[in-house]
Amino acid sequence: MACLEFVANNVKDLVKQSVEFLIDPNNFAPGMAWQLIYPATVQVFASESYDLQSGIGGEIILKGVGDGEDEIYIGIQTKNKGEQTDIRFNGYAGYDAGLEWVEQPGCIYHNTLPIIPLADNTRMTCWLSANSSRFILTVQMSTQYECAYIGFVKTVSVERQYPYPLVIGGSGYDGVGWSSTSDVHSTFINPGGSGDDTTLRIRRPDGTWRAGQNKGGSPIAGKLCVWPQNTKPTNVLTVLDNNLTIENVIMFPVLLYECDQPGIVGEFDGMYFIGNREDLSSKDTLIHEGKPYKVFNNVHRRDNDEYFAFEWF
Repeated sequence: MACLEFVANNVKDLVKQSVEFLIDPNNFAPGMAWQLIYPATVQVFASESYDLQSGIGGEIILKGVGDGEDEIYIGIQTKNKGEQTDIRFNGYAGYDAGLEWVEQPGCIYHNTLPIIPLADNTRMTCWLSANSSRFILTVQMSTQYECAYIGFVKTVSVERQYPYPLVIGGSGYDGVGWSSTSDVHSTFINPGGSGDDTTLRIRRPDGTWRAGQNKGGSPIAGKLCVWPQNTKPTNVLTVLDNNLTIENVIMFPVLLYECDQPGIVGEFDGMYFIGNREDLSSKDTLIHEGKPYKVFNNVHRRDNDEYFAFEWF
């Protein structure tokens, strides 16, 4: 596990620092660091200016090695839309130097991609937790917290049944504004949207991409949901102990499950729902079984069922 807390003055600096950390071999076991596939160096990405027509200001493709035998391909792109810059995420099944960022093998083919929407000219505090299979990035802007989960989830199957469980999750999707307070602006732990336009996608064993949705016009219609956030557990999970203290926190794994042909797909690696607490505060550090976890809330929400924690060790 590798963790980094840092400050960024703009979105490209945020991505640059994140990628530099992920590809640094000193932060992982030998041979387990992420690999920069495109461009040749992070400095090339950082030096690219934003195109006036498309708004694109740089693209990155990384490869993770998972257990040492995997090849996990993900894409990161920055796109400026005036007073907002999005960090867009994509997932692939391989890499072809002859194809564009949006055309790579096995890419998300939906009309929108999961994003982290960020205001321009804003100082941001960031937290990055990574291993060789996935990374979790949280960004603080004033009192709201944007978050992304990029990489593999832990499946409840043998490897050959779900050999490439790639998840791309953000806190918005293309077209969602950073200041939106609607259901479409909600992190992957409680994904919002409709149809294929949601903040969470998973690549299924047959190579298709499925959108996940808890919040929105027709919850469950997305066919992929996240537990326990979709069960509105405020008055359920907090009654297990009437003496609520910082020590008796209850942490539930965050599970993905499909509604068509019902069944649990797996769980987010290192992510937990926080229950049995009424005094939660973002940026708290919890100690659970001797290990630290960072606590955050879902964008702007402060409801008792909108908090989560991830490994910080």
